[in-house]
Amino acid sequence: MDLQYLWLFCLLVVLGSFTQGFTGIGFGIIILAGIAFIPWDFERSTVVVSLLILVLHSSVIFFSVKESKIQWKLIGYVLAGLAFGVPLGYLFIVSFGNTSVFRLVFGIALTAFAANELFRPRLRAGLPGAYGTLAGAVGGFLSGAFTTAGPPLAMYIYSQHKDPVDLKGTLQTVFMFANLWRLANVVVVGRGFSMPVLKLTGVALPIVIVFSFLGHRLSRRVSGKTFLLIVYSFIAAAGLLNIARGLV
Repeated sequence: MDLQYLWLFCLLVVLGSFTQGFTGIGFGIIILAGIAFIPWDFERSTVVVSLLILVLHSSVIFFSVKESKIQWKLIGYVLAGLAFGVPLGYLFIVSFGNTSVFRLVFGIALTAFAANELFRPRLRAGLPGAYGTLAGAVGGFLSGAFTTAGPPLAMYIYSQHKDPVDLKGTLQTVFMFANLWRLANVVVVGRGFSMPVLKLTGVALPIVIVFSFLGHRLSRRVSGKTFLLIVYSFIAAAGLLNIARGLV
């Protein structure tokens, strides 16, 4: 985790925080998509992201609590899947974190994430609870491996209301549970929290709070189509690059 890349990491945190505040998803995957271009250790990088996500989710929940109530019934369906999905995902990054197998799977996940956001079909409202458990399992694996449970959980949660913005707080609460469970796995079966990880987290914390707030404030005032097109095109490019590197 060479600090010569600290400036790039901070720029990625700015972009990820703003996107998460704006859309409710995207923080972890944007940062790791950028880290894919530098020689930082993936597992250590994901621990920093996980610690930042705790603050990020708390911030977005706080910002949106007046606009929507947290739907605990929806969260209950998802937790059953997260329970075993997260450990499997973290075991995957611990076992394959710096190998071409990880690069290949990570690249596929990035590309699928970007494609989901760029070409997502219109979902009928009210996907059944069984899908919530399945979404929790898949999202839990993605959270454990790549610190992002976004696409499957967002598709399920946001399908439950005609205005998805009203469920942003619920989605952040689900992400927080997934992240707390991931951090528990880092402590029990991983390499824990080293001093460089904690210092890097401390540097980035103010950025997370400020830019997630700005993203949330602008989410109801500005059309985000062009902004999101640029963000997810960047993620897709990083995904394709990782697929190519994994195959080579």
